[in-house]
Amino acid sequence: MTEILKEQDELRVCVVAPESMAESVPAEIDGRAVEVVHCPTDSKVLESMTEAVPDAVLMDVTLAVGEDNLLERVGRQYPELPVLVVAENPSVDTIVECMKRRAADFLTLDDLPKSLPDKLLAAAQDHRLMIEVNQLIDVYKRGGGRMGQMVGVSSIMHQIYTKIKNLSNTDATVLISGPSGTGKELAAHAIHTLSPRSDGKFVAVNCAAIPKDLLESELFGHEKGAFTGADKLRIGSCERAHRGTLFLDEICEMDMALQSKLLRFLQNHTFTRVGGTEDIEVDTRVIAATNKDPLAEVEKGALRDDLYYRLNVVPIYLPALKDRPEDIPVLAEHFLRMMCDKYYKYFYDFSPEAVRLMLGYDWPGNVRELRNSIERIVVLATTDRVVPELFPARIRNAARTAEVPDLAVEEALEHIQKALHAPEAQPGEEDDVLPFVEVEKRAILNAVSKCNGDISKASRKLGLSRATLYRKLNKYGVR
Repeated sequence: MTEILKEQDELRVCVVAPESMAESVPAEIDGRAVEVVHCPTDSKVLESMTEAVPDAVLMDVTLAVGEDNLLERVGRQYPELPVLVVAENPSVDTIVECMKRRAADFLTLDDLPKSLPDKLLAAAQDHRLMIEVNQLIDVYKRGGGRMGQMVGVSSIMHQIYTKIKNLSNTDATVLISGPSGTGKELAAHAIHTLSPRSDGKFVAVNCAAIPKDLLESELFGHEKGAFTGADKLRIGSCERAHRGTLFLDEICEMDMALQSKLLRFLQNHTFTRVGGTEDIEVDTRVIAATNKDPLAEVEKGALRDDLYYRLNVVPIYLPALKDRPEDIPVLAEHFLRMMCDKYYKYFYDFSPEAVRLMLGYDWPGNVRELRNSIERIVVLATTDRVVPELFPARIRNAARTAEVPDLAVEEALEHIQKALHAPEAQPGEEDDVLPFVEVEKRAILNAVSKCNGDISKASRKLGLSRATLYRKLNKYGVR
């Protein structure tokens, strides 16, 4: 078995207990240096972990089962982090209570000198292993380059995925910026889906699409009779997103007077409906987005500086598609599959010339423009392969002058083929007539891929028996 905790790795142990217990942690365990972070009380524990998550926590039993319930709080924020609880003469009930609160182990003071080094090392090994397992699960779930509905294999996108994963377990407000069409709402939805609030509602409000005199009512609701036409009580988006997430798109378009009311809501989670007098308190997380430079908007006076700093606790910037060209072929393949399913069409791949065209175009409309272009091709085309002639003339003309290296095209084709699990495209192949055996092979591989490897489902869709499908897969060297 591969050793997750390497010999040269330093162990980091957080001790939440009296100093005498911190002194019981050896300076070295099995040849590894040990760094001890001592927190005599629980006030600084979670704060210290935001800087660097330890490999294990050693906690005094009084904090584990006391009113502060530190053991449960640590477990809620860092579910994989092992906590070893120490007591002098624990009762059976105390041990059971700590185990219910997900303590990794329980030690007595007499056990410390002999057992602590091995227990800490084992706990650290388990923690590193779980981190690696979770990373592999994340990679599997997003197909190597996906998070929720976000798609991308570039290093920039993987950094964004990591940031989303790290902040999803918190309630920090997030400000997402980036050009139009880069997927800011998808990023907000991914944060919501990965968070403990995923059972609650995700409520999206486009501040630019609602007249400013109606936006306050949209956000906070109104009482019956609050204004002409208010013939009944309206529950606003802030209230509908209780225990969920409120996404405010194009936040810089919000009227300044309403920005001050939003700031109050962010500070104390209370608001008053239009025409009402009662303060209403809700538990709502807020994520905002803008396609403008938020600091430039502050300088122009279009965005309150105090609101900006309150929203910008965690900033995320989604770059333009032209700044992450390695994502273009993967996104194109993703949209091709999606639209084929939607319109009951079949395309088996992109020609090398089509890939070169996509890489040579700047995509000013970003991901949204690429998606719309692929949808147009699927709707109108009568072929089974995407070629340059299927793209709109403005894209073909704009991409003609671009220099795209052959290596970039080859790498893009590899990305597409890995995603499609289809036979490799043959650059320069002009023959439109494929041998029947090749057509059959591509149809079978496409069906198995779309059914996620479910042979029974694929055989039903192909109209073949499972035995026949297995035989053909063996024939093509797939199984």
